[in-house]
Amino acid sequence: MQPAAGSGRRHVSLPLPGATTPSVISIIIPTYNEGRQPLALVDSLANLPGLGEIIIVDSSDDGLSGGVLRDIRDGGRARVVPARARGRAAQMNQGAEMAAFEILLFLHCDTRLPADAVSRVEHVLGHRRWGRFDLRLDDPGWRFRLIGYMINLRSRLTRIATGDQAIFTRKDFFVAQGGFAGIALMEDIEFSRRAGRRSRPGLVTSPVTTSARRWISHGTVRTILLMWKLRLLYRLGADPDRLAAMYRTGR
Repeated sequence: MQPAAGSGRRHVSLPLPGATTPSVISIIIPTYNEGRQPLALVDSLANLPGLGEIIIVDSSDDGLSGGVLRDIRDGGRARVVPARARGRAAQMNQGAEMAAFEILLFLHCDTRLPADAVSRVEHVLGHRRWGRFDLRLDDPGWRFRLIGYMINLRSRLTRIATGDQAIFTRKDFFVAQGGFAGIALMEDIEFSRRAGRRSRPGLVTSPVTTSARRWISHGTVRTILLMWKLRLLYRLGADPDRLAAMYRTGR
């Protein structure tokens, strides 16, 4: 599979160092004051078959620390670029513009892909234009297993994907949809609705694993109620900037 047309750079569809599978996918990671998490994520992707490139678009207050930046760039494992504008949607759009390959996967810094992620994404995109993964939280407790189950069920019923489910798409389809809307929160839901009118989302059932830290620190019931509240207010037309402030404070 060849790099995406119009990327503005010449790329050859070859594996990253140490890989044996032709590269097909660009993974785009927006970061903001993440500490060493970007390095841990890049390490987790090191041997992912089919990985073409990792693009980190960073809007941290003081940039990534020198040690983290050096370790990430060591051996050409990832590109780190400063964000032109702060905000997850703007950062992901910037990464998509830079992407060399025709499959885009948007990955949160606290989410980990399964080992067969790329082959499964390729399979799904053989008959769909975009999609998402099932999700599980990294805490084995029954509450967190139930939360993961309910998130996945909700996505199946509503055909809405959230960012922690690792949304993926073909680059030409993403561009045709206008990318992510430049809003402070709910850009994933807004994209899902827009994209869903053109193509039913595909599903990778092999789950991504994402951090349960927010559920633990804010409480499971409180977090569930907050998420419902934010979604309802968004549907009623609330300002995404206001919703983002509510999300940050947990209120």
